[in-house]
Amino acid sequence: MKTSRTLTLFAFFLLLGTSACTPCATIRSDPPAPVSFYLVDASGSSPFDNPAAGIHPDSIQLILDGEPFNYLFTGTDETVNNLIFETYPVMYTKSRVRMLLRLNNLNTDTLDIAYTVNRGKCYTDYTYSAFYFNGKELKRQPDTGYLQLQVL
Repeated sequence: MKTSRTLTLFAFFLLLGTSACTPCATIRSDPPAPVSFYLVDASGSSPFDNPAAGIHPDSIQLILDGEPFNYLFTGTDETVNNLIFETYPVMYTKSRVRMLLRLNNLNTDTLDIAYTVNRGKCYTDYTYSAFYFNGKELKRQPDTGYLQLQVL
């Protein structure tokens, strides 16, 4: 009887272990990377340094599908001497999003972000493929990965 009970428990734990250990159980995809950007004026300086520009970091809004969209303010980056903004624009049902960047009541720009959607067996991976600011294609800066958006 003791042997039968031991074999039953062993079989139970073996079955439990094999059913819980699928290949996807231990694989997790990383969340989509943020899109990081900073703003410059025509001279390449931060528009926040010029009070006449009428732009303040707290007044900047991102709008997606007509609704405000949260962004993360990360602070000043010494390498570009500017404020860096981050956003996570991936919409899990699309491969391209259009975000409006509202600088103030008089100035709104358009940021289009395209990405590829790679559906794997265990998870889906999102990779950014193109960025457009007011219709002009942008490339990430090679040393920082940031987008430089000229707003004035």
